[in-house]
Amino acid sequence: MAELESLGKYEIRRELGRGAMGVVYEGYDPMIKRTVALKTIRADQLAGENAETAIARFRREAQAAGRLNHPNIVAIYDFGEDQGIWYIAMEYVKGRELKDYFQANERFAPADIVRIMTQILAALGYSHRLGVVHRDIKPANIFVLEDGSVKVADFGVAHIESSTMTQVGSVIGTPSYMSPEQILGLPIDGRSDLFSAGVILYQFLTGERPFTGSSTVTMHKVLEEEPLPPSRFNVQVPGAMDAVVRKALAKRPDERYQSADEFAEALRAAAQRESAPAADATVIASSDPTMIRAPDPMRADTKPAAAMTPGGTPAVHAPGAAAAADAAAVSAPASGAPVKNAPTTVIAIVAVIAVVAIAAVLWAVLKPSTVDSSKAAETSKVAQSAPPVSTAKDASPPPTAAKASASPPSPSVAPVKMEPGTMVISAAGFVDPSDPRYATDKSQLAADLRADSKGQLVEKALGLMVDTGSLAKNYDVLRERLMAKGGTYVTTVVEESAPRLGKDGLMSMTTQAVVNVKALQKSLNQMSRDERIQFIRAGGDPKMSVRITVTDADQPGAPPLPSQLAENLLKERIRAFGFRTFSEEAPDAAQQGAGFLVQGEAQIKRLSMRLPASGVVVTKYALNSWTVKCIDRMSGEEIYFNTALPKALGSWASEGEALNAIGAKIADEFSRDFFLQHVYVTGRRISLTFEGMPAPAPDDLLWRELISLPAVLTATPRSVSGALAYDVALAGGASAGDLVATSVLKPLNAKLGQTCFALGPIAGDAVTLVFDKQCGEASIFSRLETNPPAGFYVEPAGRQKAVIRNPEVLRKLSI
Repeated sequence: MAELESLGKYEIRRELGRGAMGVVYEGYDPMIKRTVALKTIRADQLAGENAETAIARFRREAQAAGRLNHPNIVAIYDFGEDQGIWYIAMEYVKGRELKDYFQANERFAPADIVRIMTQILAALGYSHRLGVVHRDIKPANIFVLEDGSVKVADFGVAHIESSTMTQVGSVIGTPSYMSPEQILGLPIDGRSDLFSAGVILYQFLTGERPFTGSSTVTMHKVLEEEPLPPSRFNVQVPGAMDAVVRKALAKRPDERYQSADEFAEALRAAAQRESAPAADATVIASSDPTMIRAPDPMRADTKPAAAMTPGGTPAVHAPGAAAAADAAAVSAPASGAPVKNAPTTVIAIVAVIAVVAIAAVLWAVLKPSTVDSSKAAETSKVAQSAPPVSTAKDASPPPTAAKASASPPSPSVAPVKMEPGTMVISAAGFVDPSDPRYATDKSQLAADLRADSKGQLVEKALGLMVDTGSLAKNYDVLRERLMAKGGTYVTTVVEESAPRLGKDGLMSMTTQAVVNVKALQKSLNQMSRDERIQFIRAGGDPKMSVRITVTDADQPGAPPLPSQLAENLLKERIRAFGFRTFSEEAPDAAQQGAGFLVQGEAQIKRLSMRLPASGVVVTKYALNSWTVKCIDRMSGEEIYFNTALPKALGSWASEGEALNAIGAKIADEFSRDFFLQHVYVTGRRISLTFEGMPAPAPDDLLWRELISLPAVLTATPRSVSGALAYDVALAGGASAGDLVATSVLKPLNAKLGQTCFALGPIAGDAVTLVFDKQCGEASIFSRLETNPPAGFYVEPAGRQKAVIRNPEVLRKLSI
């Protein structure tokens, strides 16, 4: 098929893409001199018993869309068969799939959301009036053209009311956007498409889909769960818009909008009732310190690209083919004059200008993400170790794109859903804009910056489990295997700052997110086994509760009784690992927060025998059966279970000896490494106060330095008269003073080039750092801004070289 020169009357110019259904070509009609997209059906779709069904569905697509003539619907020109290949000739569209915008976290102004949605609804209203139901409305089938107009594509699974091919009971579509009746295989009409359009509206408003998970989980949520209102995650969404979404996503078709026109009218009315339109429909203007205030989009020097104009070179799309789902959505670069090489001096000037302009450009590419709608319903007890999340509506912009606000705002509290085994972590990502790769590709810089930020979230989580020296020794392999897959372990992005170009020459971005530490731990253990790496584990402090009960095999109805002898032996073993133990039956066991329950159930059988010679009755005790298990109290997971009796146990002369032996055998089932592989460790909460800092106090500088440190999991400013203070969570098991000295003082002093910070008074978990006034001189203090972040001074060489390309910046790390 790749060597085709023509199909019917159409010349084949090139292949545009391939998908599940077939291949899409750029074609040319010489009769009327028109470029078309030729959608073909793959040969393997025609093989076997399904050939007739595939052809019939393909023909139906042409018949359905061919009946539609609307400015917001991709036009179908022709349908035919040539050389055994079935094809559809359709309009050749220049633009981007809406899916691309969503995947790039690009956001739209409220007016643009209303405009795009009303055009989608106009297309659906027109098709519904002609008896055509699309059945697969999703972002991949919606194209935003270069002029901002919208076209709906791919009626490949559209259902014509007069057609008998798609019968009741068949399920065709994309689960995240399917209506309840579509999932159940019930008869559908245009109101099913309106449900799908409601899902897209929800995604516009929040940045996330209302129903997520595996296919099965997603279908269950569509059928059973009501998504939270968009305003819960985007404070700029008015209550009237919540009502529109709620009605569009009603489970029963009779409770939804009954026509696309009704939906569009309600949408416009809700938008008109919004008293204060925002510049960005999905950005939460946060006062949380993990959100460096965004550049003002109204300033001439920081204005982002127009929301509806694709950044960079426009793409040419053949409608109806998503790369991963269907061959009818493909892209190819549009024609344009190549950029010619300039003289060396001009290149140097352009490079300097490019570096300065990157921050403004990236604001259009990397707008702050919002909270995952499926992960922000409630706060579990794990969230108590996380910094609060702000939902403040107002944040003043900085004067320029290259410089953020002078101080981090005060935080407020917003709920974030925490699953067992997850925790909130804040981190800063960095890239060096002087890297030649970014000279002509700002999108790559944006992607690398976001990826590095997520990679740093993973690195900090690893710091909870792996000793600092062991992490540094194996940094390269950990970066390749785990840190580079940050998106795998970051379940919810709570806040993401705008990019910031610092005086140190590095572009930075801060991210606060929920990280699945449990999943990361399992991956670390698996990698350790596969790569044969013996990581030195970080000193954890897991708490164990213990319960061992014994029953008499000769009294099957008797209740099990706790065995203090067996429990004490097991506790001694666990305490030898350096862990703490509690009795499960203790009234305050739940309050103690034990991470694991080790449980043993033993059945002892009494064996009696009368000696023939003396007539003495000898009694022995033997283990008849046992069950040994360990339960992760955080997740409820049973991480160990064993019912196989140990070999060569023998018997014992007394019940006490038997219980001692059983306790020892149960203890043998566990090792220190077993618990460390499963333990869920949390950060150490410390109140950190800086005294003696020069005025005006550079609190924003200090906050950004803290967030860059590998051992600082979170940092939240707090109000203290006459000083700078932060509530921080640190990784590590040392005392508060030692932990701060190693994790905070050492890198800060290294950056300043001398001992400027020293430990002051320590009261429990409250630590004071005293600043030497002699370091307030400009030649020393200015290093806080001009030198690389303090975190780089304690990071492995692999981390430094992976980010910093400028030799002069690298040199500062060695001074």
